[in-house]
Amino acid sequence: MTSAEHDIWWKSVPCCFKWDLETNVTWDIKGILNNLDSKLETLMESEWTDSACDLLLLRGYIEVSKFKGVQTDPQKGDEFFQKAENEAMKITNDPERKACITVAAANRLWILETTQADETATSKRRKELLRVLEQNWKDYLNEAHPNKIQTYIHTIAAFALSKQGPNKFEESKTRYKRAIELVGTGLVKSSWYHTLGLITSRQARSLGVTDGPYQGADEAIWYFEQALEIDPANDSARCDLANVLARDLTQVDRAKDLIREVKNTTCEIIIKKARFYRRIKDNESALCVLREGEKLQKPRSELFYQFALNYKDLTKNSRNVRENTKLEMEYLDKCLQLEPKHFRALLDKAFSFSRQHMYDRAGELYRFVIEEFPSPNDRVSSLYMYAGSLSFANNKRMNEDAARAYEDAVDIAISIISDGGGADGGGDWVWRGLLPKSKEQLTKYYQGIANGSEKLQELNEKLSRIGC
Repeated sequence: MTSAEHDIWWKSVPCCFKWDLETNVTWDIKGILNNLDSKLETLMESEWTDSACDLLLLRGYIEVSKFKGVQTDPQKGDEFFQKAENEAMKITNDPERKACITVAAANRLWILETTQADETATSKRRKELLRVLEQNWKDYLNEAHPNKIQTYIHTIAAFALSKQGPNKFEESKTRYKRAIELVGTGLVKSSWYHTLGLITSRQARSLGVTDGPYQGADEAIWYFEQALEIDPANDSARCDLANVLARDLTQVDRAKDLIREVKNTTCEIIIKKARFYRRIKDNESALCVLREGEKLQKPRSELFYQFALNYKDLTKNSRNVRENTKLEMEYLDKCLQLEPKHFRALLDKAFSFSRQHMYDRAGELYRFVIEEFPSPNDRVSSLYMYAGSLSFANNKRMNEDAARAYEDAVDIAISIISDGGGADGGGDWVWRGLLPKSKEQLTKYYQGIANGSEKLQELNEKLSRIGC
């Protein structure tokens, strides 16, 4: 086979560089990177009952993609693809193993072709990667059921798409459903149904649904139940099912029974159990579970963030406000020590400074977050909270800086809604919280300045265009 023929066939592999992933994303790409890295740090722990190939492949792709705000690093991307290839060798299911190796090898070859100018220096690696591809992809297509390897490649893509934000949720679900139809009885993985349930839940959250039952809840419950039917030991799915059920007051007892079955064996499970107890407003049980996670060899940053959230709740609901505020800040710092760019932890720390009347420190941190997290959904949250802090710092009176922050938040929120919405930013909280509150504050401010009537008219016209 000639080199030209090689170029023709390997580029037809349905691989990462062929997937229609979002590059100009509105979601927190840095948060996704931190989350993936945090989870991959526990690769050798007992929670990895399934292959980590999906995470490693997505992590490698992010390094060589054009995601806004991410510096490409082909060498680092190649390292992640190599790790995915090594991880795939442990998979016993033949078509699944070959699918993971195919995606990893094809992407390594793609990196070689697109970033290496010296063909002579890379010819040996190119030949080796082509050999691996032929063994795992091309030869497999000549077998009796060639669709199976392509089916597993579809699920790799589905996982990556599920991390891309609301605009990609439906495409991800379509790929998973297609894979379930094609792969055959007995080969459907619990993780596929589990992820379908998570995507369905996240679709509701992207609309701003934070409490109570939501449209699609029954669908999510069915997916989680299917995941548990295939693998009764899937405690992660059991926790996610319990969290959906807990939104319905008539299902809380069933949800509690499910949580009692869950063993506190891994950091991921402990975090999910704690989220459940916090959802039902049982902060003491949440903290009790989290303390077990604190004893783990490698507790994740998110575990410490959950501690902080529970102590924040207790500042509102107990007499010991000072002590709980101190503990909230301590755990936010522990979270940020492990994950310095944890977006929500940074915002919560700034908010806590503001609550403690430490407005200069709050403002400094808010400005850092606004600068560091430029994606629209992150920026709209940061600006809105910053505006509130500026107002409180001025004895709850609006000033020019607070008005400018509210104005910027409104403009970004309108842009997000006009573009179809996104995780958090285009959700229900914008309609019920950010926009009405911003309008209220800006109206008061405009009534006291020289050109206020023109500014107010301009604001109302903007909001009327989106039906607000």
